[in-house]
Formats: sequence, structure tokens, C-alpha cells
Amino acid sequence: MKGLVQAYRALTDIYLNGDWIGEAVKKQGAALYENKGSYRLVHGVIEHEFLYEYRIARLAEKPPKSSVKILLKMGMYLLDFSDLPDYTAVNEIAETAKKVGKGGVCGFLNAVLRRYAAAEKNLNPVDPDESLSASANLPLWLVKRYRVEWGDEAAKRLTSPRTALSHIRPALSFGKKALGEILSNRGIDCKETAYGFYIGAVGEISDLLKEGKATVMSYGSAEVCAAVPHPAGKVLDLCAAPGGKTVFLAEKFGAPVISCDLYPHRVELIRAYAERMKVSTVLPTQADGRILREEWRNAFSVVLLDAPCSGFGSLSSQPDIVLHRTEKDLDAIVETQRELLAVAGAYVEKGGAIVYATCTDLPSEDGDVVRDFLASRGDYILEKEKYTDPEEGGGDRYYYAILRRK
Repeated sequence: MKGLVQAYRALTDIYLNGDWIGEAVKKQGAALYENKGSYRLVHGVIEHEFLYEYRIARLAEKPPKSSVKILLKMGMYLLDFSDLPDYTAVNEIAETAKKVGKGGVCGFLNAVLRRYAAAEKNLNPVDPDESLSASANLPLWLVKRYRVEWGDEAAKRLTSPRTALSHIRPALSFGKKALGEILSNRGIDCKETAYGFYIGAVGEISDLLKEGKATVMSYGSAEVCAAVPHPAGKVLDLCAAPGGKTVFLAEKFGAPVISCDLYPHRVELIRAYAERMKVSTVLPTQADGRILREEWRNAFSVVLLDAPCSGFGSLSSQPDIVLHRTEKDLDAIVETQRELLAVAGAYVEKGGAIVYATCTDLPSEDGDVVRDFLASRGDYILEKEKYTDPEEGGGDRYYYAILRRK
């Protein structure tokens, strides 16, 4: 099977170097990106991380090194999902091990994978939390957190597998009708939504993306933007990079949007996004949203705070999030959210609004943060609060709340 060496290298970058899946795949170039089987294997290994960890712990007498675990997980995925005969799949992994300088573990790999193929393929956890961790591909600590914050039944529903779909929206100056006609004329399978279309492969419209006639934007993100109330005055996007929501708001309101990010390179992402979409009313600005700027006090009619979050609401499109988040990280994220919302509260004029949004479905990052803010500020009220629907949102689940200043 072609591309297994590149798949191993990509997975090594993900597991050992902390790369995100998109970065890791891109590093390997066309040899991986254009090989559907190996490309899918990289995603498949990540999507079965906690099941394979559980099974390896029970099949191997001693915990193998991380590099060897990667090869075992690749082998398990081939045995589970490829059309290769079992003996061929096992041999493919042994050959890959030799090519990446791991020939010394071929005997171990063969023994574990043959046992897996013969009798252990259906080795599944019995403990309810471990079972949900394996089936939902979530770390055990997060499963327990879902149970605490949502209750048992809701936790099972919220952690059920979701299908990842690519959602595109047209530039508002181009229009959904024109975009739909192009998709139809090209014979591209699509499903219309309130804000655009679901399509199978974004590559089929790469020309439209380059020309700024359309952009990739999740359904949930688009719904958050659609919910932002029309401003009577100035608009601030406090945590804006890479710029999708900023551009949507600038198009929607036909007015300038001050668009902030902490880091210069991410401010440039906002600028590039606006230029591609041919939107001239975006004002990219470097700013730390946690630090109050006196000149912005009471200056904005609307502040969008798309806060940094765990990202657990978007696991269908970003499965590797589970590899990069710990419970300790989550506590730090929540503290940052509280700091950002406190500053945002100072920027809104009387009668204006904050739209607080995340791409997570943990109340500790969502409603709890909002309610603590409301308790500290008697001059704000909760006007609306919603989680987007994964059935409509392509598997992603977003949260937003509209907080109106009296």
C-alpha cells in the first residue's frame, strides 16, 4: 500500500511533535495528500485513538514506545477498515517499520497484530466511562466532565459520533443563487442551507475560493454571525483571526469592523482573508483582548467575542483536538474567557450588545462563564442563548449568547 511511510511520518509529527493534523499532512506533500487510502488512515488512527490505546494496553505485555504505538495503531486501522487480507496488512506494517528505521520491532509488531487479527479485534471496554471514551474517541477525563456538566443521558447523546461535512457560504456580493447555479452546472453534489451549501470536496470549487466568490465557513460559525444584532454604531471583533466572522459581519452590516488578534502573524491572516473576499471595511488591529484600552471604553455598539476555547464542539472536523487538550488546559482557557468577557463588557455603549461565542459544548466554557459575568455586571441582561444543532451544523456544535447592556 502506497503512502504508509508518509502516513507514519505525519502521525509522528502529530503524536510526538504536537503538530495539528492539517500541518502534519501538508508536510508530507502529494505523496500523502493525494493518496486517499493513506490520507484516510492518518485521520482514522486519530479518530480511534482511545479505543486503540485501550486495546494496545491489553495486547502488549509492556507499554511500547510511542513510535511503536503509532505503527500498531496503523496496523489496527488497516485490519479494521482496509480491504487488504489480514496477513498482507500485517506485512505492510512490518515493511513500513523497516523503511522508517524500526526493523528491530518487526517481530513484536507481527505478534501483536496477528493476535489482534485472530481474536482480539472486538476487545472493548466494559466500564461505562471507558466504553464511552472509546466509542466517542474522548479522553476519560472529558467523558467524566460531560457526565458531571450535562448528566448521563445528555452526555451519551452529546458524545455520539458526528459526521464531518464541508460547509461553504457565498460572498454576500456574489449571492447564494449564483453559487448554487455554479454548483449545479458543475454537477457537484450539494445540500442547501440557510447560509450556503454543504459539499463533498472543497477542492472542486478552489477557483471560487481564490476569487473570493465563496469561502469555507462552518454552519455553526455562520449561524453565530447571523445572530449578531445590527449595530447602531461601531463594531469590534475582539478575537478575530483568521477572520471569517469579521468578514461576514463587515459584509452583513456594510460598515467598518475593527478586527483584533494578539499576534502579528494572525493579524495578517485577517488582512489576507478580507483581501481575498474583497471586503475593504475590515480594520485589522493587533491587541490583547484581556487588556483594557481606555479609548475603547463605551465606544462600540456591538462586540463579538468569539472566545478561545477547547474546541470540543468541532471534533467532527478537528478530531486531533483530543490529543492537544488536557483538563489543566481547560481550566486555563476558562480563566482567559472570563478575562476577555470582563474587558468586552467595558467596551459596549449603553443599549449595545456583546455576542459571546465558542465552538465547544461544555457549560463550564459557555453558560457558566456568561452567568458569572452577568452576576458581576448588573447593567447587562441575557437576551438570547443557544447551542447550534449538530444535525444542521454538519456535526459541529457552537454556543452563543447575546448580552444586552441596559
